[in-house]
Amino acid sequence: MNSFLKETYRQERGPAPFPFESYQSSLEKEYQALLESNPKERNLQKFFEANPSLVPGAWTPGVRSGHYPLHCALITQPRLPSFRFRQPDFMWISGHSGTWYPTLIEIESPRKKVFTKAGLPTAEFTAARNQLAQWRTWFNNATNVQQFIDAYGVPDDLRRSRTMQLHMILIYGRRKELDSNPALSQQRASLLPGHDEELVSFDRVFADSDLQHAITIQAMGSGRYCVVNIPPCFTTGPDLSERFIYIEGFDKVLAETASISEERREFLKCRIRYWREWASEPGSKFLGKRFRE
Repeated sequence: MNSFLKETYRQERGPAPFPFESYQSSLEKEYQALLESNPKERNLQKFFEANPSLVPGAWTPGVRSGHYPLHCALITQPRLPSFRFRQPDFMWISGHSGTWYPTLIEIESPRKKVFTKAGLPTAEFTAARNQLAQWRTWFNNATNVQQFIDAYGVPDDLRRSRTMQLHMILIYGRRKELDSNPALSQQRASLLPGHDEELVSFDRVFADSDLQHAITIQAMGSGRYCVVNIPPCFTTGPDLSERFIYIEGFDKVLAETASISEERREFLKCRIRYWREWASEPGSKFLGKRFRE
């Protein structure tokens, strides 16, 4: 590290975080057991909240961006301002060189079927698909988009010279429903034909190693957030320091996270304060050398 980098920020080593590989292995076993227990939707909501690396949609569709989603954070129960119908379950906000994406995620109970015995989409699936259509209509209004930008604090540098494109993901159905009927499997692929929508079965969900530093947050308005969950593999560093300016409640949630040792919690509290202060200083800038802690 050259002298300029040393003057810019200081690296420290503390108690090691829980290895992501171990977390990933344990998490995937827990997730499969949860699915087999025929859980209610609210139980899955809580599980995904606690484990944001499981939730698809963090990266830009088509051409995957090399940048983290906004604040490297999954937004739980995001509200669309003035929208009176069902709100999304989760949201990521991401972007690449030409486009920025609000990605809305809807989950339904894995108990629900995609098809009737007659091979037609069930009423429950049709209702879930219609929710996506309602969100699309809402985002087609320029006033609503501006309200969204203000509420979630979508930064200028994410939007500058980029167009917005909605991306919606419906997590619905199990693979075993289609295993015995290849024709239904082919039909399923055409159930969400829109360029901005994607159908994902619960069996396709996996823990993404590139999201090992992701947290779960909830919006409080005007670009401010509170942290909801911090996974045990969470670390800090200059590349993600700016999120500590906009997100509150780290000390409280760390104190409640039993999977993080007391020694590591105290270390993380100190580093979060350090990075918040560093990111708030005029002229502070991440220079491209990623390191943790």
